[in-house]
Amino acid sequence: MLKTTIFHLLTVLLISSPLFAQQYTENENQNNTSTSQKLEDYTSRATRYVEDNTNGSPFLKESFEIGSILNEGGVVVSNVSLRYNAFHDEFQVKQNINDSDDQIQAVRKSTDLFIKTGDDVYTYLLPSDGVGGYYNILVEGNKAQLFKKSSKKFIEGVQSVNMMTGNHPNRLVDESSYYIVNSNGEITELQKSKNKKLQAIAGDKRNELKKYAKSSNLNANKEEDLIKLVKYYNQNF
Repeated sequence: MLKTTIFHLLTVLLISSPLFAQQYTENENQNNTSTSQKLEDYTSRATRYVEDNTNGSPFLKESFEIGSILNEGGVVVSNVSLRYNAFHDEFQVKQNINDSDDQIQAVRKSTDLFIKTGDDVYTYLLPSDGVGGYYNILVEGNKAQLFKKSSKKFIEGVQSVNMMTGNHPNRLVDESSYYIVNSNGEITELQKSKNKKLQAIAGDKRNELKKYAKSSNLNANKEEDLIKLVKYYNQNF
């Protein structure tokens, strides 16, 4: 059974403004003083991660990247250093990429703000049950949008029962899930089944989309092909 949730503000921020993320441009001339003052308005204390006896990184990418904080009107802070802490579901930020770690803050979690790093744009959503999170916007469109949720699963280590096997430390393991948002603002988590993915994207047009996938040799279980299928649906149905 497909899991569907309605997200607050989604219709206003995304569906009514397709391709909003690509419309924003960086302000390369913003000075450090201006950036610092603005950054204070959008940040809070960052969560400190304790790595004791744990293999793996809490970050989606270990290094900071230059990016921007945006709202529906445009860029509010540009040319700051950002990285996503997928374990704690927060974006860390510092004004300059060479600043020390004690300068790290966290972007305030808000449905009014968006994060852009490189070509990736993230939105923070609150579903009706109150559990929020950052989602990478892979495809925007009037009919269907594709979101990706990256996370880190904590797997507790195991103590050895004998001298031969050795201990297994705690681990952080990468996980990802994909979601379709329809024109009514309903978000559906995609299942592993290819047919269920096509159903979530196209509804009663599933068979037509399936024919296109077969003729184009597209596999809905591959991210790059899933993106192509959602784009095709938006353009042709």
